Amino acid sequence: MLRAAIAFTALLLVTVPVRAQRVLTIEFVPVERSQLAIWIADEDGNYLATLGLTSAVALHGIGNRPGASMMNSGFRWPYGRREGVLPVWAHARASAPGAELFPRVIFQDRISEGHASRSSNDSTRDDYYCLSFNVETTGRDALDAVSCASVFNSDKGRYITGADVERGYFEPQQVDGAFVRHDLDLHSLYPPRRDINRCTGAGCVDHEDVARFRSDSDRIMPELDAITMATPPGGTPVTMTFTVPEEWADGTYQIFVEVNVEGDWNDAWGPERFPTPSNPAMTPPGVISQPWDYWAMSYGYPYRGQPSMVYQTSVEVGPDTREATVEMPEGYGSISGEDGEITPLDETMTNDPTAAPGSGVDRLRAAEDGARVRVRSEGPAMCEANAAPAEPVDFVVEPWTGDYRDAHRYAELSFTAPSNDDGAVRRYEVRVSRAPITDLASFFAGVPANAATLDSEALIIPTDVPAGTRIEVDMGGLAHETHYWVGLRAIDRCNASSEVVVVEYTTPPPTFTTVSPCFVATAAYGSPMADEIGSLRRFRDRYLLGHAAGRALVAAYYEVGPHAAAWIAGDETRRASARVMLAPAVELAAWLTD
Repeated sequence: MLRAAIAFTALLLVTVPVRAQRVLTIEFVPVERSQLAIWIADEDGNYLATLGLTSAVALHGIGNRPGASMMNSGFRWPYGRREGVLPVWAHARASAPGAELFPRVIFQDRISEGHASRSSNDSTRDDYYCLSFNVETTGRDALDAVSCASVFNSDKGRYITGADVERGYFEPQQVDGAFVRHDLDLHSLYPPRRDINRCTGAGCVDHEDVARFRSDSDRIMPELDAITMATPPGGTPVTMTFTVPEEWADGTYQIFVEVNVEGDWNDAWGPERFPTPSNPAMTPPGVISQPWDYWAMSYGYPYRGQPSMVYQTSVEVGPDTREATVEMPEGYGSISGEDGEITPLDETMTNDPTAAPGSGVDRLRAAEDGARVRVRSEGPAMCEANAAPAEPVDFVVEPWTGDYRDAHRYAELSFTAPSNDDGAVRRYEVRVSRAPITDLASFFAGVPANAATLDSEALIIPTDVPAGTRIEVDMGGLAHETHYWVGLRAIDRCNASSEVVVVEYTTPPPTFTTVSPCFVATAAYGSPMADEIGSLRRFRDRYLLGHAAGRALVAAYYEVGPHAAAWIAGDETRRASARVMLAPAVELAAWLTD
């Protein structure tokens, strides 16, 4: 895939009229899997606006979703609220005059916020999150080697109610080995998921609150669509441009960049201090005896490590060009998100780019001059005679021609680079939507496009090409058998935008793909790599996933399989009985597929 610098345009993006304007440009190079918040404050540090927020928080709701905050993590783990992900930004936004908190999301109807496996019929298809019941693929070191299953169902949750709070609804926590009840209130600092629509029709088990997740979030924070950005690839320069509103006076403004990387361990912040929670031998009277279930304790990895890092600088906005740089973070945020304070750097935070590159202070990489964040303020003169870019032409999205097993989640995007008045196109923005894209608002309502093969990272489109050049890139992060509208526009250094061009594309069904492990068989045979399980997987892939009835059968199995597996896994007699019961199916599968 082509690599290039990636740029983002911030704050209520509209096609900017051709007129004099002040523009801020913010540049930095994040490491892999960085979650980012970029915002601007006045001279005294009072929050004014969010300029960018990565999609895990802004779109997929990791800060406000069902599950206890201490639950393990893994690749696109579906449960466990992460209130410590970007706490300085979250508290700053919440402290602004007139700011409103978001309703808190909890499980629909489970025994505890510490239970990852279902206890009721509460799950529906999920095209983003997944849960791999395979110890080998759910560790921190395996994050680059796994992908989501083709069929996965999750509990989307519901809003906590006053009745829940009155009866003492809580999440389990474990502090120094002791079980602690953490009471939950009605509100969260973070938006819930905005990438889902509530299911419809008979058999829908999504709570009715799911239908409100997006509308409530957009009402509370209307700019969310426009500021949502995909996670930048590690080591790729990011350039953000922000048009200073006309009503803002010239003067000093503060720019903040908060960055968090899950699992950024060191000796002071790591799994020894923040281990996978486990059920204590004895629990206080009157509480549930098992705050954590088998799945919550057996899969994934303890994600908590060094807290978020906050980089801050001040810049003068006015008629002249000014520049400011940041070489060291201002400090770090709260590990659990209980406050928005910035703790000054201390010896517990890693600062060794040579021995520990990308860790701690080095989450934003240093340039040759030592700068980790560079902010440039341009006066009106730069854009006085600027003309918006022409729209990209001959825009098409075509089926994936690589490995056919990925054809349901990848596609090939191409277009001809447009002309521009001075060659200053800073960025091509691509958004993907399941609803028609007819104007700028519906364009922003789409999801920022992701790259293929690294489909949790932003799609990178090169800009350093002459007008008329054919640009081809591979796009990922798509769901199978889904109709999409794909929008594209060009944006220049003055935030002037071309018109949005739109094409439609429908993904095919999955073909011979590997989905979640065989839960019951894995529990019975003790390893997902057992030969018997391989036969069952091949039968599923070759004979079931190729038609609608077979896919429905697989989906139904994934509804009940985890519960049966949990009952089998802890008892050798049950495992032996399960192997006997599975033997005929294994023999048939082996005969058909070997």
